[in-house]
Amino acid sequence: MFAVLGFAFLILIAQIPYLITGVPGVGYVFNIFYNIIYSFSLLYYKGKRWLFLLQGIIFQLLTLVVPGSYAPTILVAKIPFLINVFILDVVFNSLYSFFRKNNNLVWWSILGQVYFWTAQPFLILLFFSLFVFIEGISTAWFIPIMSIMLPIMIIEAIIGGYIGFRIYHRYEKAQREKGKLANKTSAQVND
Repeated sequence: MFAVLGFAFLILIAQIPYLITGVPGVGYVFNIFYNIIYSFSLLYYKGKRWLFLLQGIIFQLLTLVVPGSYAPTILVAKIPFLINVFILDVVFNSLYSFFRKNNNLVWWSILGQVYFWTAQPFLILLFFSLFVFIEGISTAWFIPIMSIMLPIMIIEAIIGGYIGFRIYHRYEKAQREKGKLANKTSAQVND
């Protein structure tokens, strides 16, 4: 469900800045929506392993239907994202119970998003340096785009992680109320 939501956002909104401006990487301005989706989904999974990784794999498979993504190099380009999702899934889901016990899930959500969006460009740079000359990557993409976008992405990760937590908190509260109502109704039926 969350992978499809992220894919719909990618198709409908995330590509628009690039189409309008022609500047690669300018779509990172809308990362706040991904942050909200990712933080909510991580909280929804409640620390269960492999669900976020599965979500990332499904999302990447869905992106293969985007026009222009049929080249074999596109499959290689998805590997840094999947590595990042794997690390986030394993490390942050291992810490879930600690943060839950201390009632600090908001910090868990924010830290997870800040990690994910700061590690992503560096994993891309590291991974592609194996296949392309590092000077080409750093001068063409990383330095001009990420030097401007990384601070924005960090701010968006903080805000998106917090908003995702708040949405999840409301969802959880509604689920508790629904459960209380169901218990009350079943008790009345039994009387």
